[in-house]
Amino acid sequence: MKNSISYKNCLIRGESFQREKNGTWVPQYTLTRHETGGQENDFPSYQYQFSEAFPTESEADEYALQRAKEWVDRN
Repeated sequence: MKNSISYKNCLIRGESFQREKNGTWVPQYTLTRHETGGQENDFPSYQYQFSEAFPTESEADEYALQRAKEWVDRN
């Protein structure tokens, strides 16, 4: 399904995948910052893969997007 959302100056893309054909879905996201402001510690992009698994791609992507928003809020 590959969901994408804009959130607080970031683009978050759900990129969940299956390790095996007809297997469960592993949540993963890529987060890209629209602007970094030129500061050294700012990140242009960040990717994270979770250890959880879900029965559908949409559930896995939704989980990944929610967790990515939480990461943005903390950083």
